Amino acid sequence: MTTKKVKAIGTETYINVATGEAEEFQVTKIEERDFNFTKVWIRNFVATLDLVGNQKTRLVYWIIDNLNHNNQLICTNRLMAEETGISLATVSVTMKALQDANFLKKQANGVYVINPDILFKGTQKARLNILNQFSELGAEPQELSDEQKIQNITKTIAQLSKQLEALQSKSSVVDTEIEGQYTLLPDGSIVQKAVNKKE
Repeated sequence: MTTKKVKAIGTETYINVATGEAEEFQVTKIEERDFNFTKVWIRNFVATLDLVGNQKTRLVYWIIDNLNHNNQLICTNRLMAEETGISLATVSVTMKALQDANFLKKQANGVYVINPDILFKGTQKARLNILNQFSELGAEPQELSDEQKIQNITKTIAQLSKQLEALQSKSSVVDTEIEGQYTLLPDGSIVQKAVNKKE
């Protein structure tokens, strides 16, 4: 949760440019503050819980410890298994369970984004940006109305018609010479003309 706090700094004197008079103003500072957060030193936390946790829990802590600045884990299941010493089957089951629990989403093969509402390394502004991207991942595309579909098809037909006309005008030039030595054939290939040698 983020709140804004207005902090009074004091008063300062400013000169009004229009009148030239000195005026006294109350100066305040607006600060954004985060509440309801607990600071955790992740490496120490992971090392401690590693002693009592099972393999799936160990994998989650390893994921947390290996996030980049975009709250992403870039790693395949096989590499995770090799890095952690956890079986590939356990890694696969755990990653599926974490996706089902909305802890993370798969962005691409070997790229996962952790839900910034659960865990984030960085500033509040960066978290909101990542949260927006996270929300868009895996979102179903909106169904287009029939009218929108007709408009899209009409635009596509117009573009394809222009491309067809351009290709037809190119292919009608069957015997175009290039520097007098080459001929363009209807299929688009270029052949060298036979050179007559004068004796």
